[in-house]
Amino acid sequence: MSELSRRERKKNETREKIFSNAMQLFRSQGFSATSVEQITQQADVGKGTFYNYFPTKEAVIKEFSKRSWQDLANRGRHKPSLGTRQRLSALLQDWAEFMIRDREIAWVTIRSREGADYDMSLHYGLLAILTVGQQNGEINSEYDPSFLAESLEGMMVQHFIRWHVSGSGDLREELNHALVVFFNGLSEKKWEA
Repeated sequence: MSELSRRERKKNETREKIFSNAMQLFRSQGFSATSVEQITQQADVGKGTFYNYFPTKEAVIKEFSKRSWQDLANRGRHKPSLGTRQRLSALLQDWAEFMIRDREIAWVTIRSREGADYDMSLHYGLLAILTVGQQNGEINSEYDPSFLAESLEGMMVQHFIRWHVSGSGDLREELNHALVVFFNGLSEKKWEA
């Protein structure tokens, strides 16, 4: 593997400097209250430099969510000593902690979950856990694991939205209940589609 050139290293350093200063400002004064001008002043770069790396403030948040969710998904995938249900539970609880800790940033992240640059890290993390669960016989193999991952991710996002908008309840507990419903279903009867 070749080393990065000096120019590439400088570009990476500048991107990281903008990113870390933006995240610091978002956390200290809020996403809406932070301007691109404040970010560039704190990072000691020109406004044009900011836009060379991030087309909008939301793009910084997308980068943050990509990094965070990849990390969460990797942690969930790499717990081979746990069963599928426990691995998913750990991932959902880690995700809830992240969403609670960075509530406003998480809200921007959820609102930005559209378009071609939508980050699929969380989906792929769920997909990997569910696929292994099917291979191990812990999950019904009748369903496409991608469908199951989309369904569980949808439940997670909807519970976060309800929790965020209502301002009440325990997101960790809600996600735990959602996982129970996901695994156990609602009925003792088998329903046909």
